[in-house]
Amino acid sequence: MELREKIHLVFGNNKWVLYIVGLLIGTALGIINPLASTHLEKNNVGNIWIGTISSSFFLFMSIGSIIISKKMKDKNIKVYILVGSLIAAMACGIFPLVSNLYILLLLMITMGFGISFNIVVVQTMVQNLAEAGTRGIVSGLYSFYFAIGFVLSSIIGPQLYISKSWIPFMIPIVTLILCPIILNYNFSEGLIFPEKSKGNVLKKVSIGLQGAFAYGFTETTLITLYPIFLLHQEYSLTNLGYALGIFVVGSIVGTIPMTYISDKYSRVNTLIIIIFISVFTISGIIISDSFVIRLIFSFLSGLVIGPIYPLSLAVTVQNLRKEEIPYGTSLFTSSYGIGSTVGPLISSTAMSLLGDGYIFSVCILIFVIFLFTRYMKRGKYGLKVAA
Repeated sequence: MELREKIHLVFGNNKWVLYIVGLLIGTALGIINPLASTHLEKNNVGNIWIGTISSSFFLFMSIGSIIISKKMKDKNIKVYILVGSLIAAMACGIFPLVSNLYILLLLMITMGFGISFNIVVVQTMVQNLAEAGTRGIVSGLYSFYFAIGFVLSSIIGPQLYISKSWIPFMIPIVTLILCPIILNYNFSEGLIFPEKSKGNVLKKVSIGLQGAFAYGFTETTLITLYPIFLLHQEYSLTNLGYALGIFVVGSIVGTIPMTYISDKYSRVNTLIIIIFISVFTISGIIISDSFVIRLIFSFLSGLVIGPIYPLSLAVTVQNLRKEEIPYGTSLFTSSYGIGSTVGPLISSTAMSLLGDGYIFSVCILIFVIFLFTRYMKRGKYGLKVAA
């Protein structure tokens, strides 16, 4: 296959537009959840309320993902992308201006609900446009651009917050409103959410949903609790930034190579291998007493955990018919949202009851359960090479 043809398969048919939209959504998310927690802490809100408000974002992202798949059959989804963007952007603009905790909770719920429309629709479009042999790398590129947006905004956001607390919250407003405008301009035809197939979709997507849940659980646990773990180990704030930063760098570096390999060989096998390696890299973070070695394991953890999201997405939809893809992607986003919701809650409970050293114990357990269930069902979901 010529290079030009390969590039067309990955970027053609306006796939590059969806990567840009992924960048914008990632930019919005890099501001909303991290800075919302920072804003609450700066206003002396208790940890229980901070955890509740932050978790509500992912919970209602999960709920919104299911609703969009059930309520929008045979309808032009451009309207719903616009509505989701507008309500999320409006809630984001109001958030730094109010202090009532119940209103803040409602605003965070609204943001999670609205953004779920964008995520499900865009991921569905990505998978509908992707050819069977390039689902892994196309999902990887979407996640790559999403991660770049998330990283840039999470770095810039706190700096802007120091100047004025409301300024960084303007970034998601702009990026979220740009999403439906860009999609409408580049996809002039109606975007119809097809009627769900009568087949057993859940059976086909179980592996991908497990991966999405495991990724959401582990990622939010690491982002939320890893800094607390390091603080308890008496590391400086600068070192905290290095540890999280090196994990994100590892995620970005690992995503495209891993997804490319998965398209050439087997997406399911690649997913199993990187989850197996993740058990050891996460264990290395906990066991090591040296900060330098912890940085190395943080990078390696990012290298193998980062690709779990796009690989799980590709695995979720690879055996689905076109009319089943919207339902599959909504289930995927919902599973990721549930994992992200319960991850910090369960892991913080483990830390409180058993000690700081058990911060990632439940993450490792979830990975082991995934590997065990794959072993028990080996051959049942066998895939062709380059599937």
